[in-house]
Amino acid sequence: MRLAASLPTLSRRGFLGAFAAPAAFPAASWTEFRGGDSGAAASGESLPLEWSDEKNLSWSAVPPGYGQSSPVVYKGRALVTGVSGANKEELLLTAFSLADGARLWTHRGSPAQSIEDSDMVSKAAPTPAVDAGGVYVFFETGNVAALSHAGRLRWERRLTEEFGEFGGRHGIGSSLRLCRSGVMALVAHDRPSYLLCLDRATGETIWKADRPPGVSWSTPAVVRHAGRELALVSGGDRVDAYDTEDGSLAWTLDGFEGAFIASPTPLAGGAIIGSGNKGQTAAIRFGPEARSTPQVIWRAKEAASYFSSPLAYRSRAYMVNKSGVAFCLHRDSGEQLWLQRLQGGCWASSIACGDFVYFFGVDGAVEVYRAADKAEKVAENRLSEESRLYGVAVDEGRLLLRFGRRLACIEQR
Repeated sequence: MRLAASLPTLSRRGFLGAFAAPAAFPAASWTEFRGGDSGAAASGESLPLEWSDEKNLSWSAVPPGYGQSSPVVYKGRALVTGVSGANKEELLLTAFSLADGARLWTHRGSPAQSIEDSDMVSKAAPTPAVDAGGVYVFFETGNVAALSHAGRLRWERRLTEEFGEFGGRHGIGSSLRLCRSGVMALVAHDRPSYLLCLDRATGETIWKADRPPGVSWSTPAVVRHAGRELALVSGGDRVDAYDTEDGSLAWTLDGFEGAFIASPTPLAGGAIIGSGNKGQTAAIRFGPEARSTPQVIWRAKEAASYFSSPLAYRSRAYMVNKSGVAFCLHRDSGEQLWLQRLQGGCWASSIACGDFVYFFGVDGAVEVYRAADKAEKVAENRLSEESRLYGVAVDEGRLLLRFGRRLACIEQR
């Protein structure tokens, strides 16, 4: 389906209620990238508004290696991945105690594909996932593995040996995503690509959906609609929806450009598709059936979403463009409510908690704004850390900040 170049302007009042709020907040444990798609902390949770090296810094730890992934949290533990060595000879997963930052264990693996360490290529960029059965990791070297909560290897797949080496100039960045059938990994590069679903217990292939060549760093988003569970994959110029039961293609919606970094943000009955290109970020509403092609409800005129994925919270949507300009839109109509230049660009996705929205600058500056129709900055925070800020996680009043070489826990003291 090809969309028209221009779409009618939708009034804020006319489409009020077109999308309901997300069905539920995620559980307290932040078990996947963005806490399971929403980017919102658990209902009733509160986070510190201000911190520094001397204030509300609960603990700071130095994981082995360097990592660009977000932390995940499960039952009092924070887990982060990393790589080390001139050719990424070591693949690392480290568990820390949330209580005091003590290192509990580190698992070290070997790469399936040797990749020279470089600032131009991803360094442990995919965020892991965790559940009651253990921890699941994915690396740009082609390794997908499951470990127990004690750090013991349960199973491993070496995708580059099975399906061919990864291409692309900047490596692999898509994070793992859990679904009803298993754990999904997206390999979208300049060679034949695929979405793979593996059994969580054994690592065996549940299904494999082949895709044409095309680079995407986007992470699949899981939504439930019309009795089915769908995985939304943003692939640069289109969005594809796959039935997570068997990997069959439910629908394809084209007419997008630049939608290959930010991940789709689910709404009840639809989603926001983020693009780094002006005029391409859009909200879609699902059709009456799971396999019905969605309808574009609005396109943002000025706002764009680059590294940081769109955040839908209450009646608004937030995003940050390549130049570090934050936008606030009305969620139902796409009407721009405000824009504000931040201190710099954001690589980590924004989060919301209570009455506040947190924007995470790649240089470490974290700016807190009130979740409102007018821009009101309430705090700006920074730790004395030189490496970049890549990802965050939230758990029971704690905010975890993942820098390339450091993991910091912010908590009201």
